[in-house]
Amino acid sequence: MADREIKITFPEKKMEALVFFLGEQNEKIEEVLTAHLDKTYEKYVPQQVRKFVDSQIAAEQEEVPVRVPRAPRQTREPSETGRRNARQGTRQNASREEAQSTQSEAEAQEHEADQSVAEPEETSAMCMGM
Repeated sequence: MADREIKITFPEKKMEALVFFLGEQNEKIEEVLTAHLDKTYEKYVPQQVRKFVDSQIAAEQEEVPVRVPRAPRQTREPSETGRRNARQGTRQNASREEAQSTQSEAEAQEHEADQSVAEPEETSAMCMGM
């Protein structure tokens, strides 16, 4: 279960004095108030209800997997957009590969044409075509 924040008002001068004297005893106001709320809860909430609430809290803690912090992503996209982009990326990769193979074939044909034209002109000296 999620924790709930409680906000109360208290006179500032009293709060400063309380924090000062709690500090002398190595106590923190949050810890003291939490302990007091726990005692108040046990005093006013019936035992059977407390058991039920405790079982709900335990069940939720078992269901929630422990998350390992990951490196933050630079951009976050909704999952549907991410899937769409992945499909587009796959299509783009396929198109790119097809264009590269077509270009390679065209270059190979040009090279063959250059060689077939250059072959009759070749002599015993080295010939270089551009």
